[in-house]
Amino acid sequence: MGPMRTIVFFDGQNLFHLAKTAWAPRPSVPGSPDGWPSYDVEKLATALVSRVPNRVLSGVRFYPGVPDQSQDPFWHGFWSNKLRYLGSRGIHVYRGRVNPGGQEKGVDVSMAIDLVNLTYEQRYEVAILVSQDWDFGPAVKLAKRIARDQSRLLAFESAFPYEPGRSAPRGIPGTKWVPIDKRLYDGCHDPTDYRVI
Repeated sequence: MGPMRTIVFFDGQNLFHLAKTAWAPRPSVPGSPDGWPSYDVEKLATALVSRVPNRVLSGVRFYPGVPDQSQDPFWHGFWSNKLRYLGSRGIHVYRGRVNPGGQEKGVDVSMAIDLVNLTYEQRYEVAILVSQDWDFGPAVKLAKRIARDQSRLLAFESAFPYEPGRSAPRGIPGTKWVPIDKRLYDGCHDPTDYRVI
């Protein structure tokens, strides 16, 4: 078997909230690395891909919701700076919105469309979705049907922070569930303060 091209899709806000649920101190401790998006996207993608022999990282795609400056200056600045940096590293970035009620807009739809489109274009053999959002289930189902029509067998995984007793061990329907433990997550820490760069 030859190299298996692997694309990692990050549901950015979902990963942040899952890690916070799994590991952030309760009550919260100011400055805790698990209390904010302290993960290194490239390191985490590489770690997830390297778990299985013959897989080759062929793309990283990052999808967060970003609030308006007037709505939340802190998180607007943080995400804007982080996305600018990731884009400079060749990572595909989709900038969604966060409405005044705190709900993301555009992220799930864009990530699902990209998954299906890249399947149609035969751009990967393995897709890793870093999320627990069950809304991606129909997109995975459609991608499998497209691959079957192309006489291709693809692998789909959903990876997510998991801590027994604090978070759910369920991934996206139609995927293999890959829990991310604290050791792996901490090994992919990003120390950059994106508020000031």
